[in-house]
Amino acid sequence: MVKVDRELNPTFTKYNEKDVTDSLKKDFNKKCYLCEEVTRHFEIDHFYPQKYYTHLINDYSNLFYCCQKCNKIKPKKVNTCSNDEILNCCEIDIEAYIKLKLNIKECKIEIEQISTDKNLDTQIKNTIKLLNRIYNGEDSKSNSCEDLREEITTVVASFRKKLDKYQKSKLKRVIIEQIKEDLDITSSYSTFKRWIIKDNQVLNNKFKQYIGDKT
Repeated sequence: MVKVDRELNPTFTKYNEKDVTDSLKKDFNKKCYLCEEVTRHFEIDHFYPQKYYTHLINDYSNLFYCCQKCNKIKPKKVNTCSNDEILNCCEIDIEAYIKLKLNIKECKIEIEQISTDKNLDTQIKNTIKLLNRIYNGEDSKSNSCEDLREEITTVVASFRKKLDKYQKSKLKRVIIEQIKEDLDITSSYSTFKRWIIKDNQVLNNKFKQYIGDKT
C-alpha cells in the first residue's frame, strides 16, 4: 500500500458516475489501493462500508480504487468499528509502518510492522492481517494470491535485473530512468521495489532520492 494524495474532488450525485470513476483512476494511478496492481478491472470500494456509514456513500474521500479480486477478498467487517479499522492510505504513509518483502524461497510475502504508534497500532495490525489475507491467502478460501505472488515475483525479478545492469553498465543514464519509473508510486507493486532499495545501504545511497527517502 502506498500513500495516495488525492488531487481531484469531482461534483457528483451518485458514486458510480463516470466523473467519479475517472477521478479515482487518476488519483490512484489506476492502482488497487490494497495489492498495488495496476488494473483496469476495478471496483469502487467504500473504505467505510455503505451499510454502516450511509452518510459517506457519496463522499469522494470514502471512495477507493480497488481491483475486483481484493474487493471480494476483503472481509465485510473491515472498518465497521474501531477494532476492525485499517490504515487509510490517503491519510497515512503506510510505508513508514509496514514493510513488504518477497520471500522467493518460501513463496510468500513477508509483511512486517517496522514502527509503532499507540494511536495507530490497532489499525497497523489489522492492515497487516488484511495484507496477509490478500498476498498469502491467510484465512481466505480464494487462491488468487498464488497468481498475485507469481506476478510480483516476475516484477521484482525484472527490477533486480535492472539494478544488476546498472552496476555493470558504463552508460547508466537510460537504466536510471527505468529504475526511477519502477520506484515511482505509480508503478505496479512499487512498495516491494522500494524496500529492495531501502534494505541495501549502497543502493539506498544511490537511489533514495527517487523514493523520497531522506534518511
